[in-house]
Amino acid sequence: MSHYVDEDEIRRLSRRIAEEFESTYGTLDEKVARVPDDAALAIADECCVHLEVARVAYRVMLDGVIPDPKPSCRILMQEFDRRAQIGRPVPEIDTYQREVAITEGKWIEYLYGQLGKILLTDLRNLVNLERTISDEIEPANEQVIAVLAQRKKINDCYFQPLIERWLNDHEGAKITLAIRAITGGLIGSTNSEIDDAINGARASLLIKLRRYEQSLSQQDEEEEESRLMEKILGEIQLLIKEVQGPLETVSSNTAGEILIEVSPSPPESLDEKPKFGFVSAPFPARPQMGPPLQTPLDYLERDVWLASMKKPDERAPFLSEKITTVTDNLIEQGTPLDKIGTTIIFDLDNRFSWTRSKKTVIRKELREIQNLAGEDYRAQIENYVLENLLAKIPELRSKPSNNES
Repeated sequence: MSHYVDEDEIRRLSRRIAEEFESTYGTLDEKVARVPDDAALAIADECCVHLEVARVAYRVMLDGVIPDPKPSCRILMQEFDRRAQIGRPVPEIDTYQREVAITEGKWIEYLYGQLGKILLTDLRNLVNLERTISDEIEPANEQVIAVLAQRKKINDCYFQPLIERWLNDHEGAKITLAIRAITGGLIGSTNSEIDDAINGARASLLIKLRRYEQSLSQQDEEEEESRLMEKILGEIQLLIKEVQGPLETVSSNTAGEILIEVSPSPPESLDEKPKFGFVSAPFPARPQMGPPLQTPLDYLERDVWLASMKKPDERAPFLSEKITTVTDNLIEQGTPLDKIGTTIIFDLDNRFSWTRSKKTVIRKELREIQNLAGEDYRAQIENYVLENLLAKIPELRSKPSNNES
């Protein structure tokens, strides 16, 4: 989206990021060399890792990046294991072990200790811009473009050079691993929470992109502006296609957009400590930079996106639990049980622009359930809603963009 982003600023900030990486962690090898042998041996024995890996983990702990050497050892050994799996194992020689461990140690210290601080100001600006349109039914084109421009700036200045450098340092690695590594640093986690964070971010990003696409395509423009809108919409639609496809096939640009969405929200107060790396709890229950999740149906919209990314046989158990929770909340808010089915189905039809369910048919079938059901009336309603959503998920995954024939 270069047509509304200052390319000179992007180049300047990208150079600064590279310089900061070098200046901050260029001496890690010297610091690791001074790690006491007894401290390193204790960690090596406890974590069953190479001595050189233990030295780096100890140094990361001393630098206050990850307070426990065990998570550092796990991250470091992932690279050793990856190289072995692709047929390029690290030789059992101290100098080789040290070189790989120190390279990974620099990444740990940068991703878990520095990256969040660098992103803070621009992420705060993005959150503020997103808030200006979060409550607008039809935000102005200028508002949407301002959000897209800020995302472009963050992506091109920070995440694009970061992804490129990570891949250069990890020969033979796929972009999925780069996304997982950077996500781990942003949310302060080294385990399965990383995948939950990525999937939550993808669902959140898809909802936002669909809204931006809808907003920009509805407003009349002059001929010159119309050409600009067409170009922007094309870029949004490409993002939508990649985000809802396999993670392994996303471009570097889409990977950066996902990482923006993964990033924890900056604190509203300048005095509050930012939630990056191990200074915060692991991945929150929902993506903090996602769309406003204020109603039960807001959450179900997100969960349907998440279900669409799962294998077909995993969707039903996942969504069944979510529908039960939404039903509880709707009943709590005063929605009658006999209105639950139509409330959920018709609302999601609108949110996803699905082929409209025939209201008369839906109402008739739900009335039949009500007339025939006994004590399991609620369970039958929930099952009816589940089957309706499962039938439409393939339509969601293959939904063409507005401009596609």
